[in-house]
Amino acid sequence: MVKSKERKVLRVQRGRSTKSTKVEVPRPLRGRKRVFNLIYSTNWQCNEDLSSLPPELREATRRMSAQTPLCCELTNRSFMQLLARIARELGFEVKRWPVRGPETCMALTRAARDGHISDCSAMLLHAWHGSYDKECVPSWDFYPLLKALKERSVVLYPSPELDEVHSAKRYRSEFMAPTQFLTLTRKAHGWSANGHPVAAAVRQAVKELLREAELNGLTTENLMLKQGFSWGGAQVTRLRPFEVLEFLRKRVIPKIPPQAKALTILLQAKVDLVAELRWMVLEGQLRGRGWVTLPVPRVGRRANSGCYKNEVACRAALEKGHLDRLALEEAIRPKVEQVVQEATRDAGGQVPQYLRVDFLVDKQGRAWLGERESWGADLVRNQVNPLGRSSCRRFFVPRSRPVTGLASVTSDALPTANERCAKTDGSKVWLVFSLGESQNSARAKMLLGSS
Repeated sequence: MVKSKERKVLRVQRGRSTKSTKVEVPRPLRGRKRVFNLIYSTNWQCNEDLSSLPPELREATRRMSAQTPLCCELTNRSFMQLLARIARELGFEVKRWPVRGPETCMALTRAARDGHISDCSAMLLHAWHGSYDKECVPSWDFYPLLKALKERSVVLYPSPELDEVHSAKRYRSEFMAPTQFLTLTRKAHGWSANGHPVAAAVRQAVKELLREAELNGLTTENLMLKQGFSWGGAQVTRLRPFEVLEFLRKRVIPKIPPQAKALTILLQAKVDLVAELRWMVLEGQLRGRGWVTLPVPRVGRRANSGCYKNEVACRAALEKGHLDRLALEEAIRPKVEQVVQEATRDAGGQVPQYLRVDFLVDKQGRAWLGERESWGADLVRNQVNPLGRSSCRRFFVPRSRPVTGLASVTSDALPTANERCAKTDGSKVWLVFSLGESQNSARAKMLLGSS
């Protein structure tokens, strides 16, 4: 058995920061070298049409686009190499398990079920309703793999118990704006919604939503439709109530992949959005926060049809609306803590290793839960860039995507353009693996800044 005083100290110097990182862990058990399994994607290529760019920029843009994840910044190859290096320095034997398509994913699932993957696993993948593209894996292949890994090893992942609930957008909270859930289910004869014909279920859901919106002093002229297994506002659409059924029939149901058995749709009352506060929660503790907001789309448009408002723009919007930013942050803090408790209950009492909680602030200063998710993109923004979020064709804006138990930065941190893995000026960076004395205890943490 390892004595508690026997520790290995590792200092990691990141970028130009003058502060070093102190990683303190118990030594591995004598006589046995533990295995650190890296499950990662090899589908890193550029699928964008760059023909509109000047010829001299196409190659550089192609290379940069090929290395930029679709959703999770810390699933990229640079971060994978960092995890492997630290694991080796801490005494692990690193095994790599690449995933490229359904064949390799199913083979990996079988290997996990047969006990060939043990000790500790880092799954640098993300579920969606699409093909194998960069870090993203179809949900019908992703979750059997995640389940098999959970049964055989300690999974370094934000919350293995909650990931499908979050990705599918099936969680509930008392802080949500009025919301109606529609579960579209594939049947032999077509689709049903909540066990009823789609048209009848939609009419009933819209009727209930408008009634609740009116009771809460929210508009009944428009509503927001959100689809599961999407992010970044890509499948969040502003609609008039009478347009919902036609939108589902023509724009949603025909595009559901044939392998998907169900899809959750949220119909939510529209909030007069001023700004959005995003909180990072590490093992139940609030660690960092930042303001970043998607624009309110025009009717019929998606939420990602415009540029993000960055921290500077959000503060200006709050000031224009005569809303006290610091007072709002402190008022929202206990609500975030309660949302963490809700998530813990949903996980069967298991505190999520990492959680991101987003609250929408309206013109009256009311806070509504906008998102509760396992991953955490889009907190870090280039505050110098007045446009907020930019595409790779105009200006590279690095993003933070925390992995297992990874928290984020303070709202004042400024990202540098040459650090892909969420490096921020003046912030402290820790990358910690800690091993308990029992064979199945492991944890990965990355703390960027403090609250």
